[in-house]
Parts: sequence; C-alpha cells; structure tokens
Amino acid sequence: MGRPGVTLVAASIVLAAGAVSAADDVGARAMRLYEQHHYEEAAQTLQAGLPALNPAGRASAYLTLGMIYLGNAELHRELYETAITVQLDYLKKLAAVRGAEGSRFANLYLGKALLESGEAREAAKYLERFSAQPGIPSRYRAIAGASLGLSHFVGNNAQAARAQWASVDTADPEVQMALAAAYSRAGLKDRDPVAVGEAALRKAGASPSPRLLEGLLTVYARAGLTDKGLELVRQADLKEASYTEALGQTKAISFYDVAALGDLAALYRRASVQYLERATTDAQLKPAADYYLGVAYAEAGEVERSQRAFSTFLTLPTAAPPPQRNRARVRYATGQYLQGQRGEAMAVWDGLAQEQSADPELLAEILSACARVRAGCAGVESRAARASEAGEGRKTRALNIALGRLYLRRGDYGQAITYLEAGRDKSRKNRIESNDPLMLVNLAAAYYRGRQFSEGLEIYFEMSKHYPVVRRIQDAMQGMYAVEQKSAGDVRIF
Repeated sequence: MGRPGVTLVAASIVLAAGAVSAADDVGARAMRLYEQHHYEEAAQTLQAGLPALNPAGRASAYLTLGMIYLGNAELHRELYETAITVQLDYLKKLAAVRGAEGSRFANLYLGKALLESGEAREAAKYLERFSAQPGIPSRYRAIAGASLGLSHFVGNNAQAARAQWASVDTADPEVQMALAAAYSRAGLKDRDPVAVGEAALRKAGASPSPRLLEGLLTVYARAGLTDKGLELVRQADLKEASYTEALGQTKAISFYDVAALGDLAALYRRASVQYLERATTDAQLKPAADYYLGVAYAEAGEVERSQRAFSTFLTLPTAAPPPQRNRARVRYATGQYLQGQRGEAMAVWDGLAQEQSADPELLAEILSACARVRAGCAGVESRAARASEAGEGRKTRALNIALGRLYLRRGDYGQAITYLEAGRDKSRKNRIESNDPLMLVNLAAAYYRGRQFSEGLEIYFEMSKHYPVVRRIQDAMQGMYAVEQKSAGDVRIF
C-alpha cells in the first residue's frame, strides 16, 4: 500500500510514544534518515550504535529499525516487480538478434528471468538453447544447468530436476553456489543449501564474484538467516553486473540476475519483523510495533498474522488518535477481503470514505487497499477523483499518488503519469528526500510503459545514488531506449 499513510503513522504514533528521544542522538539521526527515505544509511547508522545503547533504550531502537527495514522491503519489492518487466523486455530483444551482432549470453539471462517470473517451461527452452551453443565455457553451461534443474522442479518434474542437478560438476565454487541457490529456491532443506553455499564461499577465497555473493544472498534470505544476510549485503557491491559480454571493440552488454531484488525485499521483510517483534516487549511501544507488524506481515503475504497484529492494535483504546486508528481499520478490512469476507471489507471502506471524505490521506489509504486486492471500489474512486480536483498542493499529494497507482495497474499510463506527477514535489522532482520513493518507482514504470525512456531514466539515475542495486533496471531501460529509439552508443551506463 501507499507509503504516505504509514509515514503519518510514524510521525503521530512513534514519536508520541517516545520511540526516538531528542537525547538519543543515534536514534534521532536514524529517524531523520528514515524520513528522508535513506533506508540503507538509516539502518547502518542505528545498527552501529546499538551496542552503546543502554538496555532501556533498546526497544525504541528495535522499533525504529523495524520501520526502516519495512520501508526498505516495500521499496525493493516495487523495484523487483519493475525489474522483471524491464529485464524481460530487454532480454527478449537481445535474444532475438542473430548473427555476429547477437549476444551469446542473452538466452542464459532470459531463461533465468523467465524462471523468476514463474514461466518455468519457457525458461527451460532458453536455458537449453544457451547450453547448446558451441564454445560456451563449462562454468556457464553448468550454471545454466543448475537453473534448468530448477525450471524442471518448478514445472512439477522433480525426477528430471534431480537428474539434471546430479549431472552438474560442482568443482567450480560459482557452480556450487548456483546449485545451493537452486536448492534453496526449490525449498529442498534435505540438500542443506546453507552448508553447500558456505562451502562454495570458502572455496572461492578472498575475492568472491558478485554472482557468487548474490547466490549466497538467496540462500540466506530463504533460510531466515537475517543477520548473516544483512552482513552480506553490507559487504557486496550491488551495482556490479553478474556478467559483462563484449560485442566487438565498442559495445558491451551488462547482465544481471533480477532475483537479487526479490531476495533483498524478502531479507528486509524478515529483518523488519525480527526487530518489531522485539519492540513489542515494551508496553509503551507495543501499539506502534503492533501496527507496523500488521503492515510487515501483510507485505509478506501472512494475512492471518497481519490480522492478529492489527486486531491487537485496535483493541487498545489509547493506542493512537482516530486518524491512525482509521488507517488500521482500512488495513484490517484489506485482510478481511483477502480472507473472503468481501462484503464486510467493502462496508468498512465505503463507510470510512463517506464519514471521512474530508481526509485525503485516508481516502488514499482506502483507494490503495482497493487497488491492491483488485476490488471494484467505484464509489471510493469517484470520491477520490473529486477530492483530487477540489484540493491543491501537498494536501492531496497522497491522493494523487493513489489514483496514479490505480491507473498504472489498469494500464492507462497517460492518466497514471498525470496523477503521479501531481503527487510529485515539483521543485525537487527526483529527490527521494522530498518524494515517496515508491511513487518515483511507479512513475518511472509508467514512463517506461509509455516509451518515455529518458524521463524514467532520470528518476533511476537520482535514485541509484542511494540504492546502487537500481543499476540493474537502469541498464536494461537504457538498452531498451537504445533498441527502440535507435540511439547511438554503448548500452551501458557509465
């Protein structure tokens, strides 16, 4: 759902509860960075200061860390969804080029991207096509074999998957890590992907490749080894390509595994839940922690746990002022809708929209809920559109963003751009300090879909200053720009 309502809760609940006191310098700095959407820096700042905090101040730090990691999880989930779309478009273009100008590695990375998007059978075709090419180095043929085994497993052919994996030579540590990641994605605990992955890391020595580290990230994220995963992220260079292929003397293509963005989102979600659960042990902070736990569980698709957290929050009469309680009611109704109680959920949304029609933030929250579960909320949408037209400036920013996201889901990219632009800070249009970063990612996606490549690339260029992992979307989008607009030059961004 949209970030504006959550940010408002942060200001009204957490600070009121004393989650960050003025005397707590480390916590205050981390909260400022969080409010500026510098999630990576905020987490590192507070993590570094944790050992020096006295036990009484730990709970507030845990709550703040939970909020930070939740924001980071939501951002990386949105980046992941965008990356799949852009990477698939670009890799399909590359794979279609034949002859001397064609890429030999496009089929490998297209197969891996298709597998990530759930198209296992189609993925297998490209992985097999890659391996059938003459002259492919044995390392990359084996890496493709690990992914091919996973495509068989996902396609409900476990026998073929195990036979394929058994044929892979694991002498190379990168191949061994590729197998560990495949076992992890398949959920094969009996293959002990953590032990296999860590053995590959030891075998690789002092300078493991980005490809190897991203495989270990997959293993840690899916095994629930949150602390190890976060430490790995701090060490890894997330802007580095998995493989760079030279085509002649003047052109090079950078390839990336799109899976890393999904793994980061999962890792940050787990970290968020881990710290928020610790914060619930403090009676004063429990209401705020319960609220954010409800959001974090919903982000992970754990509807029942989300409902319990929101229910706990709503049963405490002094947990928060009415505006924040209303937002929790909207989110609880979202869970009801997902559990099949659609009539009850729609009644809550409609009732709140009528009672609180003067609150554009709440209308935005309701509209975002409707869009997320793909519910037909025509009445709410009409109210939101009228409120957007009647309002002005910052008061309707969240509402315009929610309307823009709704049109983006519908494939009406012109309307999506219009509303999302209305929710943008015009003076600092691409700065994440002044704009909801999820909105910026949505706006870039709408620009991309409308083939306004340069506008989308401007957003990602600015965002990549704080989130280097965005580079894997930049390169693919720049590649599409080069292909579709026939622009000259290298497809890489330097």
